Amino acid sequence: MRTFIFSLIFFSLQFLPILHAQEIELQVNVDLQNISFDNRIDIQNLKQDIVNYINNQRYSEQEWDKPKVPVDIGITITSRGGNNTSSGILTIMAYTVLENGSRSILMRAMDKQWTFEYAPGNMMTFQANRFNTLSSPIDFYMLMAIGMFLDTFGELDGTPYYEKAKVICRAGAGANATGYPVTPDPSVPSKLGLSTEASDLLYEEFRKLIFSYHFDGLETINKDKSQGLQLLATIIEQMSQFKKSKVTMRSQFMESFFNSKFQELADLFKGYQDPEVFNNLSQLDPANSSVYQSAKENR
Repeated sequence: MRTFIFSLIFFSLQFLPILHAQEIELQVNVDLQNISFDNRIDIQNLKQDIVNYINNQRYSEQEWDKPKVPVDIGITITSRGGNNTSSGILTIMAYTVLENGSRSILMRAMDKQWTFEYAPGNMMTFQANRFNTLSSPIDFYMLMAIGMFLDTFGELDGTPYYEKAKVICRAGAGANATGYPVTPDPSVPSKLGLSTEASDLLYEEFRKLIFSYHFDGLETINKDKSQGLQLLATIIEQMSQFKKSKVTMRSQFMESFFNSKFQELADLFKGYQDPEVFNNLSQLDPANSSVYQSAKENR
């Protein structure tokens, strides 16, 4: 029903180009406070150039018939060097859209040490096989955001975008770019590790549970909270069983999911009577066990 309603709405508006030109509903903020006024001159148009690039970019090969993927990009410039090189912090927040129009966060990512080249007037183009220090990291996160978004609309629908994201990682490795290893190492988080796990057959069961989390759990909560929480508790139990039986080492993909969802889950289950859901959440996401404990105690 959820996919049908959204498809019907967007089909009726299909002749408005802005709705189907590309997939992202974008917000960008660029913070230049940490660099001198003289160093801001050549980078002051960075925000608008990124907005223009993504708003005119298409990451899918088919006509987009769903709501746009809400993505917030934050860039904090920490230094400006020679040869048009800048260093900064890149943050990404991506969401899915529920049937009632509300949002649920899907991805919270941060590149704390990002170095890129940028000069006014530089044209950015999407070439997955050709690594660009400015556009390629952004393209990677846009593809991951679209993939995660589609996984909430249909089981495993995001796979093609995770595969495209891996191509960018291989290009980064080929260019010897920092943070782009040739092979993923589960003990060291990386873009390649995240996109590889996202498209790994091992995690298909977990991805199907992510779809159920949104389609069955959150959508039902918006109509009947008690019934929806029961469904969500069951899904959390199934996720816990998946981790116990299938995951033998650190999972960046699962960590990414719960790093995005822990506050939403704590708010939803605050004061919930069945303690088992909190045990399952702490087992799935030990980094945020204190948050779940506070929710259990209705704090």
